Amino acid sequence: MTAPSAIRVLGPLALAATPLALQAAPGDQPLRVYSARMETLFIRLDVNRDGRLDASEVQGRRVLNRVLQRQNNRSYLLLEDLRLPDASPSGPRLKHHFSLADRNRNRRLDPQEAKRIPWISRNFKALDRDRDGTVTLQELWTHQRSLAPPQRRP
Repeated sequence: MTAPSAIRVLGPLALAATPLALQAAPGDQPLRVYSARMETLFIRLDVNRDGRLDASEVQGRRVLNRVLQRQNNRSYLLLEDLRLPDASPSGPRLKHHFSLADRNRNRRLDPQEAKRIPWISRNFKALDRDRDGTVTLQELWTHQRSLAPPQRRP
C-alpha cells in the first residue's frame, strides 16, 4: 500500500496525520499505517478540539482506555501518547547484545561477529533480509516482531 492509497483507506482526516506517519523507516509500512490510523482516530475522537482525549472521549475504545489508565498523574491522552516513539528498535537487551557483538562499531554484524550471538549465527541467512552479507539491528527487530502473535483489533 503506497502513501496515497493509505490516505484513501483512512479517509480525509488522514491528510493531517500523514506527514508525521511517513517519517518511519522505508521498510516499516505497517508502522506508518498504524501511526496514520492512530493520529486519525485521535483527531476524530477529540470532540472538543483541545488536543487531549479525556475518559469521555475514549469511552468504548478498549485500547485507548488502557493507554489512558497507564498515564501517571494525568486523566487525559495526548497525541504523543499514541505515536510510536520511532521506527528504530527499542529492545534494550537486543541493543546491548548487538553492540557487544559489533566489534568494528559499524552497526552491522558480519558472519564472524554474529558468532558471538549463537542464535544469530545459526539463522544468519534468514536474518539478512537485504542479502548484503550483514545483519542490522533493524533486521533483527523486524524478525522478532514477525514472531509475535498478531494483535487483536478492538
